[in-house]
Amino acid sequence: MSVPPKEFIRKIKPFSFLNEAQLDTIVGELDVEMYEKGKTIVKKGKHSDYVYLVFSGTVGLYDDDTLVDTVSRGEFFGILSAISDNPFSLSAIAMDDTICYLIKKRAFKKVFEENPRFSSFFSSFINRRFRSFSNLLREAEGAIHEEIYLIKVKEIINKEPVVCSPDDSVIESARIMIDNNVGSIVVVNEKREPIGIITDHDLRKIFVKGLGSARVEEMMVSPVISVEEDMPVFEAYLMLLNKGLNHLVVTKNGKVTGVITSKDILTLFEPTSSLLSLYRSIRKSTSVDELKNHLEGIRKAVAELSIRGVHFYELSRMITSIYDSTVVRIIKMIEGKYDLPNFVWIHMGSSGRKEQIIATDQDNCIIHSGDSRTIVEFARDVNSALEKVGIPKCQANYMAENPKWNLTLEEWKNNFKKWFSSLTGENIRYLSVFLDLRPIYGDQELYLELIDFIKKNVNKQTIRFLALDATAIEPPIGLFGLKGVEKGLDIKKFGIYPIANGVRVLALDSGIIDITNTKERIEKLRDMGVLSEERASDLLESYEFLQELRLRHQSMSYSAGVKGDNIIHVEDIDRIDSYILKESFKIISSFQKYIRGKFRIESL
Repeated sequence: MSVPPKEFIRKIKPFSFLNEAQLDTIVGELDVEMYEKGKTIVKKGKHSDYVYLVFSGTVGLYDDDTLVDTVSRGEFFGILSAISDNPFSLSAIAMDDTICYLIKKRAFKKVFEENPRFSSFFSSFINRRFRSFSNLLREAEGAIHEEIYLIKVKEIINKEPVVCSPDDSVIESARIMIDNNVGSIVVVNEKREPIGIITDHDLRKIFVKGLGSARVEEMMVSPVISVEEDMPVFEAYLMLLNKGLNHLVVTKNGKVTGVITSKDILTLFEPTSSLLSLYRSIRKSTSVDELKNHLEGIRKAVAELSIRGVHFYELSRMITSIYDSTVVRIIKMIEGKYDLPNFVWIHMGSSGRKEQIIATDQDNCIIHSGDSRTIVEFARDVNSALEKVGIPKCQANYMAENPKWNLTLEEWKNNFKKWFSSLTGENIRYLSVFLDLRPIYGDQELYLELIDFIKKNVNKQTIRFLALDATAIEPPIGLFGLKGVEKGLDIKKFGIYPIANGVRVLALDSGIIDITNTKERIEKLRDMGVLSEERASDLLESYEFLQELRLRHQSMSYSAGVKGDNIIHVEDIDRIDSYILKESFKIISSFQKYIRGKFRIESL
């Protein structure tokens, strides 16, 4: 054997986490075995004294006669059995002539108990906690830092909330604020839920008017703007800017836990945050050229964060907030030139789902209440301006400048009625696009009325056809792992779309129309009992991993000055990423099987 066992093993994660003494423990208890093609290595239901590491060849893992998985060079099997002392749940059979390193279970368990990162690696993988798994790898490579952008709101609350009753007098509330040395007081009901707020700025105006004896309920600012304590600080700051506020009430399950101010946040962020500076510049921009320059800076910052290991769910929320602000800024620059009816600007696609990344294009439409000719001209100007700042037009022409997607409320209702009743391939495609509607700017009532119409008119047959469409493209899993990937793997087509589309079907069937984000849909479906805890967790982990792999690929391309795409070349990614990719596709395959069974689509 050309490679000494110790040198082969030390290069494989997570053995790279071990010190020399721990590596010696593993290698000192090592056997080597050759298995001919067709040889059963371990039978289902039997115990083994080893953890197996494949040096060459391929091992198939079988549930009776069904091939469940394949294991090749540098990959393991038998870990769960070693950790739990349970028998093998699958049979391991050599699919061709195979050489394995056999690590004695007692040595493996000794190192497992001694090295927390080593044990965390395997525990995370067994439980499909892909985020924890990838964090361990990046920490080992020195590629990830604690990102200040992802700190939660609850972590910057520096004192208990100061509260009062709506029946207290303003003078009494001011005395409480002085005694506690705070600049605001939250007005709460008997359940400690926030119903209003009074700040020191409000008090000055109240006392100048001689209204100090008034009841708090008469003088408070209500409704109060609040955020849940697990919201990222970055997103809370964007909310402060967008709402023109200085204070945000923080809650947990609806009850007050604290108050944060813009000063609290800026103390944390400045002067390190180029993203915040660029975001403020976007909100103040007065020309398309300014916006273009600022957005280019944003893309560079996002690409760097992705490469450094910031997770997709957090990063996509930042990107979405920034792109939304860019769109709103452009609309405000242009709408004054036109005499427009009431309208609402809507996003679909990844933007509608709040899942934008670097290589994003426009997917938008308009719902309005009047003359479409004028508003189509307005939309054309907006779409052109967005293209100029660096957000390309949609090649399929799903844009507000297209009269087909710039309609009155009644025309949109007629569209959905037709799509629900005539289930052609084209109409199913339209539904997969326009069931991810998210309002960006304008008259929200137009949007809400359309959503209410959709809820009342969707039917079971439509949902079944959407389920058929969501399961039509299956992940490329073959007998020997990933198949057909010689020219690259379209991770959006085979990974991201099947999850997003399948989850949308379940959401629609459960009456969830106004939630468009895939993560939020999965969590809602889990809370409703539609998805089990295990399946919801697997889908959340897989979806984030796939999106992160795609975003990291695009970020590397962007940093190299090359246009990004969705094609992943398996030979170019880390072995562990390749392994998780295969696991993610298995989760997708299981999810599609669940969808087919739930909606009986084999009979369509």
